[in-house]
Amino acid sequence: MTIETRDNQTELTAIRTGATAAGMLLALGILAMTVGLIRSEAAGDLRTLTATGATSTTRRALTAATAGALALLGVLLGATGAYLALLAGYHDDLATLSRVPLVHLTVTVVGLPLTAAAVGWLLAGREPPALARQPLA
Repeated sequence: MTIETRDNQTELTAIRTGATAAGMLLALGILAMTVGLIRSEAAGDLRTLTATGATSTTRRALTAATAGALALLGVLLGATGAYLALLAGYHDDLATLSRVPLVHLTVTVVGLPLTAAAVGWLLAGREPPALARQPLA
């Protein structure tokens, strides 16, 4: 009887890259919904900012900062929680965790907040017509 084992992590690169991209797209979608909800709740504040002369650059900067900060917080909490869970699961064999996917982790931790801030900046440009009028109810 022969038992063969294989520990070849190089074949998992494509799967890991696809999972990273899918996770980032999912996170950006959830983040877009969150920022949209925050902006709808702060519509009165945006109206006040517009009335006092705030430019579209100011409104864009607020949205970009909100999206970037939420994304950074989410990435840091998610990565920390994931590695704490892995440490708890592999506490008896920590050598299993020696191969950290640094490229994918860096892309996620740095790329997701920057992408969220850039998309927030681009999509928060024009003032919606509803902000120019006071709501009736």
